[in-house]
Amino acid sequence: NILAPLVKMEADYDRQMKESLTEESIAVDWDVSLAGKWIARFSFHRMTAESRVVVGDELRLKLGPGAEFLNQGKPWEGVGYVKSILDGQVELELRSTGNTNNKNGKTSSSSNTSDGNNASATAPSGSVPQNIREDYVVEYIWKSTSYDRMQNALKTFAIDDTSVTGYIYHKVLGHSVEEQRIATAKVPATVAEFAVPGLPPLNESQRLAVAAVLQRPLSLIQGPPGTGKTVTSATLVYHLTKQGMGQVLVTAPSNVAVDQLTEKIAATGLRVVRLASKTREQQTVTSVDHLCLHVMVPLASDEFKKLQRLKDDFGELTERDARKYRALRNKTEREILQAADVICCTCVGAGDPRLKHLRFRQVLIDEATQAVEAEALIP
Repeated sequence: NILAPLVKMEADYDRQMKESLTEESIAVDWDVSLAGKWIARFSFHRMTAESRVVVGDELRLKLGPGAEFLNQGKPWEGVGYVKSILDGQVELELRSTGNTNNKNGKTSSSSNTSDGNNASATAPSGSVPQNIREDYVVEYIWKSTSYDRMQNALKTFAIDDTSVTGYIYHKVLGHSVEEQRIATAKVPATVAEFAVPGLPPLNESQRLAVAAVLQRPLSLIQGPPGTGKTVTSATLVYHLTKQGMGQVLVTAPSNVAVDQLTEKIAATGLRVVRLASKTREQQTVTSVDHLCLHVMVPLASDEFKKLQRLKDDFGELTERDARKYRALRNKTEREILQAADVICCTCVGAGDPRLKHLRFRQVLIDEATQAVEAEALIP
C-alpha cells in the first residue's frame, strides 16, 4: 500500500506542526457572545502560529505562572473552538471552563466569576478569570479524525468487495477495463427537460456533460473558473434523484464548497440535509444553517427541544434526562437523514458515524481534484 504510509507521514507532520503552536505570554480580552458563551480574543506573537490556525480548530487556553499567581495560585484552563480570525485576532468560543484544582487534576466548573461574585443573568455558566488579561498560554489540540477516516477508507477499498463496484475499483486503480453504460439511465431528451426549478438553464456543453454523467458509472467534469460548474453540479444532482437509485451523497474537500453547492441544490426544491462536523456545529454561522442536521433536530422534536433548553440553561442534565436526550437526538437524526433526497457534507464528513447506516449508490464530489486520493475515497 503506497497511500497509507503517505497519509501517516502527513498526519505525523500535521500533529508536530500543530502541537508546536503553543504560545505563552498571550494577552486576552474577555466577552460574552449573543448565545451566552464566553469569548476570548487574542493575537499570536508568531505569524507562523496564526497562519496554521483555522476556523473550527480546537484550542486550550490556560493561565501562565504569573496569571496563576494573580488567580490566588489556582490553575485554570478552558477549551474552545476558533470562531473567527480577523486582522490577526483570534476569537475563541469556550465550550468548557473551570479550575483544575481537584486532586485528580480534572477541571471543575463553577457558576461564580473570578472576582467571587455570582455570575449575572447575562453571563454564561462556568468560571473564567475575566479580571486577568495578561500571561495566558494557548495550546493547540490536535485531532486525528481526518487521517483515521482516510486510513479506514483505504482499508475498506482494499478488502471490502461491496464498497464499490468492480468497474469503479479497477478504473480508479488505472486498470484497463471495458467502458460501461448505465442501461436504465433516464436522460433528458429536450432542453426543457434539462431545466431545473430554481436554477438558470444550462448551455449546450453543460447539458452534454449532465447527459454523459447520467449514463456512466464514473465521470469527471472539467471546466475553467466561471463556466458554471456549480450550477451544472446542482442540476446533475437534481436529475440523479430522479434515477430511482435512492439518495445522493454530495461532498467536497472544503466546507465553503459544500455550503455553496448545498444552497444551489436546495433552490431546486429537493429535501437537502447539510451534515456538519460536531466542531463546526458549535461555532459557525452560514447561509445554509437552516438546512443543517443539528438545526433541524430540535425543530423536529418538541420533547428534544425542551431537553435542549434545559441543557443550555443549566449546563448539564440529570443522568436520566441525558440518556433520553441522546436517544431522542439519535432517533431524530436518523429519521431526518433517511427522509432526505440529498445529503451534503465534506469528503471527511462522509465518514461520520451518523451516516454509517446509509448506503449511497450515487455520489458527487465537487472540486474533486483539490482532494487527496485517500480523502476522495471516504465518500
